[in-house]
This record gives sequence, structure tokens and C-alpha cells, in this order.
Amino acid sequence: MRRTFLSGLTIVFVAAVTLVTVVPINVLITPAELAEAYAPSVVVTSAEPQQLAAVSGGADVPISRDQYTVTALRKKLLAVTAGRRASYFNDPSWKVQWPIGVGVPMSDQFGPRVLCASCGVTQHRGTDFLPGRGAPVQAIAEGVVRYVEESDNGLGVHAIIDHRIDGELVSSVYAHMEFGSLAVYPGQSVSVGQLIGTVGDTGFCFGPHLHFEIRLGGTQHVDPVAWLEHHVG
Repeated sequence: MRRTFLSGLTIVFVAAVTLVTVVPINVLITPAELAEAYAPSVVVTSAEPQQLAAVSGGADVPISRDQYTVTALRKKLLAVTAGRRASYFNDPSWKVQWPIGVGVPMSDQFGPRVLCASCGVTQHRGTDFLPGRGAPVQAIAEGVVRYVEESDNGLGVHAIIDHRIDGELVSSVYAHMEFGSLAVYPGQSVSVGQLIGTVGDTGFCFGPHLHFEIRLGGTQHVDPVAWLEHHVG
């Protein structure tokens, strides 16, 4: 009988331990007692609505904003060519203008020239303008872009524009410009003074300059300076 009593007592103990560890304590108290136990010590019964008010006594703090400016092509060109002797005068209101918007020095002219001691005499088919690397190159008149090329051979990065001037087809050529500077494409209509690209030294050349040509009828090379002096203004 003693063994039976101990076995029964063991079963009761195990059942009691299981009940305590498994059953949540919440089931042993009433909902009212539970609410009272978890209630905050201070209850906010009302709150003022959000309002805007002026704060006095503070100091004005300046706002820092990003600064940017827009520089016209003519102003940029004047900055690039500062201190250089002007070889001509260009009026932005003319229907025919120079390929560089302000007067700049010119080096090799149209006609025969000798590039080096072993080169012999060659025919220079244009005029070289020296505004400095990165100077903007502009269209001499309104027209249509016939051809553009992005290369490092011959004329380098260059563009050809066809114009109708005094009833005649005239093609202007802008050569040795910088890579990535071409601002026109074939078939595009351009206006006088419109950006074509920027001065560089691509192709066969000995330093940054604009090699500029005038071709009458699209093929016949003539002295571009003489032609411009006759037509500008």
C-alpha cells in the first residue's frame, strides 16, 4: 500500500508541475484584473491640436544654394582669346560671319606652303585660325549639314555645311576639332552663328587650330579669307 501511495503522489506532483508550466497565468485571473495590471499609471484624456507659432529670439540663417551661370559662346570665346591680336571684326547680326566669333590671329593662309624641310611644297586649301584649344566654332551662315566625321586622320574631327549664298552653292569646312565636341549631325539645318564644335588638334596638324575651307559648288577650293571679306557685313 505504501508503494501504491507513493506512485499516486508522484502522478499528482507531475500533473501539478505540468499545469504550472504550460497553462498561461492569464487564464487564472479575471479580465478586469488583467486590464488593471497593464493599465498605465497616467492616462491622457485629451491633447491640444498641433499648432504653428512664431519663435522669437532666433537668428536668421542664410540658405546655401547651388550657384550656376550660363556663359554665351561669344563671352567664352572672348575669355579663351584674351590678349590675342584681332585679325578681323565680326558682327553677330550679319547673315554671313567668320567661323570664330571674334577676331583672332591666323597662321597658314590659303595657297602653297612648306610644312617641313623634307615635305616639299604643298597646297593649303584653307586658312588656319588660332583662337586656342576649346574655343567654340560657329556656322558662317544658315545651311544644312552635309557631312560629319569623328576621326584622327586627315582633317580629323570635321564637319561640312552646304549654304545657298547669292544663289550659289557654297560649302564650308570646319576641321581639326576636339573629339566629342561635334554639335551637329548630317541633314540638320543650322543657323548663322550656331555651335559646330570646339577647336582641337585631331587629324594631321601641329597644334590646336581651326582649319577652315570654302568650296564653291561644293568642290572648288577658294581663299576663305578673301571670300569672307567679300561676303560678311
